[in-house]
Amino acid sequence: MELRDEVKSQFNKCHRLAKKYYDEGNIAKSRVEYLKCAQLMEQLAKLSPQEKRREILNRSQKFREIAEGLQEGTVKVYTNGIKPAEQERPTVTEKERREEKTKSLILAEKPGIKFVDIAGLEEVKENIKEAIVYPFKYPEEYRYFGVKPGGGILLYGPPGCGKTMLAAAAAAECDAIFINLKVSDIKDKYVGESEKNIKEVFATAQSYDKAILFFDEIDSLAGERSASSEGHERSLVSELLAQMDGLEAKDAVRKYLVLAATNRPWDVDIALRRPGRFDTTVFVPHPDFEARRKILELNLRGKPLSPKVNLDEIARRTEGYASAEITAICQRAAKIPLRERIRERKPRRQLTMADFEQALKNQRTVLASWYVKATKELVGSDQVDMFGELIEAAKKYHEL
Repeated sequence: MELRDEVKSQFNKCHRLAKKYYDEGNIAKSRVEYLKCAQLMEQLAKLSPQEKRREILNRSQKFREIAEGLQEGTVKVYTNGIKPAEQERPTVTEKERREEKTKSLILAEKPGIKFVDIAGLEEVKENIKEAIVYPFKYPEEYRYFGVKPGGGILLYGPPGCGKTMLAAAAAAECDAIFINLKVSDIKDKYVGESEKNIKEVFATAQSYDKAILFFDEIDSLAGERSASSEGHERSLVSELLAQMDGLEAKDAVRKYLVLAATNRPWDVDIALRRPGRFDTTVFVPHPDFEARRKILELNLRGKPLSPKVNLDEIARRTEGYASAEITAICQRAAKIPLRERIRERKPRRQLTMADFEQALKNQRTVLASWYVKATKELVGSDQVDMFGELIEAAKKYHEL
């Protein structure tokens, strides 16, 4: 399944759940699902042709209006859209509205993925365990040895190589609430609102016994303040710094920890990387041979695979590919016999090497251009020593 199809599938699932919860009278859950629908529509717009984007973004806005109306009690949901409710509803205070918005960012279910489900990256996983998982699992050992749990952990590296999955797996490993934050969840067009959003998500995390805050694309939220053209953007970064400092000041035993991910580490404000904030930076590289083979095994599990399919050969052929790209190849290969079965009414058959040859045909990876960009940004800058692993990985990548 290609990424666009996967987003559509997730949207259809959320849409069904939203209507189901509404019919059952569970307005809170229905609202969360409608917000997810809006977010998925935004993702779909990015993956769609330019001429389709405005229409899809309008649909996204429609779902946000439905979610907002459910919160305020001003809409009823019908199969063909939204309609004002006729009866009066209790007035919802601004504080209650903001609290509900913040809680909607929490996954309804704790992540089901664990480190064992992620191929390779063993050293990366161990670094995350030390910074995130072990402080939750063995707090008494940390107290005994007088070791304070680290600040946040910043995952950086090429796109599509598992940074978000690693964050979700860290939450699952320590049975913590996972609060997944994107730039659109924090930034607001009104001055001062973005800073309030930052405060509220940290306050929400603190209200749970164990929670992990995950900031995706942290570079878009906390770029270098010297490069920020607007005063409110500098204010937003300063508020995030203050909340990160509060991690150390408020909790002798941490109840919540912070993870962030970026494909553009050179754009993250350097003040965020000092001790007590994101003091652990972990490079998440593209998968090596063993990891690529494991990715193939995980993605082909449960599929009708011919014993003649040579996974070692496919792993060699995908050298230099991102994890997400290898996953997409597996999905494209599986679609070939699926189409034959549905469109041409052919008998069911197993996936063959020919299917993978077809799936690999004309396949190009985005990583080559990303490594060129990363090298250009870092070589000769004052940050080159901070990201030595990335520079070394780029050199090896260009030698492939």
